[in-house]
Formats: sequence, structure tokens, C-alpha cells
Amino acid sequence: MKDRCVDNFKKGFAFIETLIVLTIILFLVYKLLNFYFKQPSINPETNKALIEQGIDTTNYKTTADTVRNKIQDIQKQHLDQLNEIK
Repeated sequence: MKDRCVDNFKKGFAFIETLIVLTIILFLVYKLLNFYFKQPSINPETNKALIEQGIDTTNYKTTADTVRNKIQDIQKQHLDQLNEIK
């Protein structure tokens, strides 16, 4: 009888440990995703200048994508100008 109580206690304790570990992991995932999708911390002047240039500052991914597209457009314009000179 005593062994059975000890086994049940160990099983219950293992279950509680598992719940605590899962809670910690889920909390860390939440913080990481919240940081990734959070709006970038840009001061208002910089944000205004970026918006005037056509750069979307909604979150980090859209900022990087629109900057990449702008750079590609600038490179294309320079290549077109070089081709006109030739």
C-alpha cells in the first residue's frame, strides 16, 4: 500500500514537472514571436522619412522586404542609365 502511494506521488510530481516545463517553453515561444512580429521601434522622424520613401514599417519583415525592393529598383535604374549611355 505504501509503495503504491509513493508511485502515485511520483507520477503526479512528474506530471506537474512536465506542465511547468511546457509552460516555460510556451512562454518563451510567445515572447520570441511577439518580438518578431512587433512593430519596429523607430523614432517618429525616421518613420516619417521611411514612409515618404515608400518603405512599409509595419513590422521587421515588411520593413526588410520593402527596403530590399527599393534597393532592387535603384539598381535597375542605374543599370538602365548605364545602358542609355552606351
